[in-house]
Amino acid sequence: MSKNNLTESKITQLLDWAYEKAVNGLPGIETASELAENYIRKHPSVDNAIDSLIRWQNAKGVTSGFLTGLGGLITLPVAIPANVASVMYVQIRMIATIAHMRGYDLKDDQVKTFVFVCLTGQAAADILKQAGVKLGTAPSQRGN
Repeated sequence: MSKNNLTESKITQLLDWAYEKAVNGLPGIETASELAENYIRKHPSVDNAIDSLIRWQNAKGVTSGFLTGLGGLITLPVAIPANVASVMYVQIRMIATIAHMRGYDLKDDQVKTFVFVCLTGQAAADILKQAGVKLGTAPSQRGN
């Protein structure tokens, strides 16, 4: 078995690494919360800030030079291809930034789980809906 094969354990390590770096930052790169606050300051509404963030992050993700500017690759989980890790980091950071813009606490494990769910798309949302989990409701509105 090649060391480049992605196992469930390696993917879990990658997700945890990317989330931790998105929330706590990498050298020279804003945290998701800092990025959110910068976008909110520059746009008239949260919706406009989110739209702008998505456009910019999508462009940045396809830029070939992004990987070389991503500090902290030394801390990557062992045997995770760098291109997979960089794409995962960009996506998780974007989702976490949007969550922060909407008032979610990025240190909350439930928020972390929902960030990961967002990576899987509509299929996971449908499964959670069938299980009775309310998506899109701020924690303060859930009545826990």
